[in-house]
Amino acid sequence: MRCFVLVLAIAACSAHQNGNGGGPDGGGSGDSCTGNATRCLGNAFQTCMNGTFGTETACTGECNDTLGCVQCDPASAMTCNGNSVVTCNANGTFGTTVSTCGNGQMCMAGACVNACTADGVDLVYVVDEQNDFMSFDPRKLPGNPFTTIGTLNCPTTGPSIQTGNTMVMPFSMSVDRDGVAWVLYTNGQLFKVSLQNASCTAAGNTVNAGGMALFGMGFSTDTMGGDTEKLYLAGGNNDPSASPRKLAYDDTHGGNLTPVASGTITASPAEYSPELTGTSEAKLYGFFPNLSAVAYVQEINKANGMPVGNKFNLGNSGLGGNINDWAFAQWGGVFYIFVTTSDALGNRNSTVRAVDRMTGTYTTVLQNLPYYIDGAGVSTCAPVSIQ
Repeated sequence: MRCFVLVLAIAACSAHQNGNGGGPDGGGSGDSCTGNATRCLGNAFQTCMNGTFGTETACTGECNDTLGCVQCDPASAMTCNGNSVVTCNANGTFGTTVSTCGNGQMCMAGACVNACTADGVDLVYVVDEQNDFMSFDPRKLPGNPFTTIGTLNCPTTGPSIQTGNTMVMPFSMSVDRDGVAWVLYTNGQLFKVSLQNASCTAAGNTVNAGGMALFGMGFSTDTMGGDTEKLYLAGGNNDPSASPRKLAYDDTHGGNLTPVASGTITASPAEYSPELTGTSEAKLYGFFPNLSAVAYVQEINKANGMPVGNKFNLGNSGLGGNINDWAFAQWGGVFYIFVTTSDALGNRNSTVRAVDRMTGTYTTVLQNLPYYIDGAGVSTCAPVSIQ
């Protein structure tokens, strides 16, 4: 904000027998059989030889009780050939391509599904005042976790509507499970940004849509471990220090960019509006860069905006100067907070701070960075713990 699981699907081929003989428990090689019975035992195609089953072929793909080694199961209406959804012919060979799964998706059980295993979808992404768009990989700490993807050149129109700031620049951002970054500018325009090349597509003008103007945002799943999500918005005023602070959500996957009111963020008048981050646990958190006291992270009730549980305090005092920029994301059970402060002489210090969700331990992991980060986002594909 400016002045802002891995899931492994394991398919097992159950053992069935075609013909007479053999026990119903599937047994192993050497089970009794009669005639020309055939079956699959795992991926081994077995035939009846001299009254007992023996492996004829070890299949590298699917195994069919009757056809033997095949590319796909003819009983399935749709199957996967790499990352494409295809039909399966009666002889067990791949048929016509129905669709090819897009970025951030994978083919599973004959359908395209959101893939948290897609390369890069589970990283943190950030943007700074100069429109530098970067990934942030916490696994590279204490080394350099930033990788530049490109420079945003979103076709913004109209002046900044942010109180006290006449420059049109990124204000906040988040990332969805399909691998798309949503970036809000200080003129109220929202853009969809590619994680691969930083190219922009206009998503809509959110100024006063549903009473919202400028806001922090973060995606959160609808249910724990689910793959549907909503984009939550916090703030709504042109001035980040103004009250009240609304909580709302957008159904971006359904094409609905009119915020639906969800509640009111409860915070003291001394605080700026929070930046948000969500998780695959269906949780939503806000970072509150308190102006006069201790900054903190707080879980937020998505239904009414009320605080949930205890605060995670960032130390026992302020953030070390006037707050210019702030952004926020969760990764691996750690809250990463990007804060730029300035002293009385105008000297700026761009930092990355971390709060451990389990222990509450607060540290400054990087400082004196060469860019001033005003937006950060992470998808709900990001891990919530590191084993």
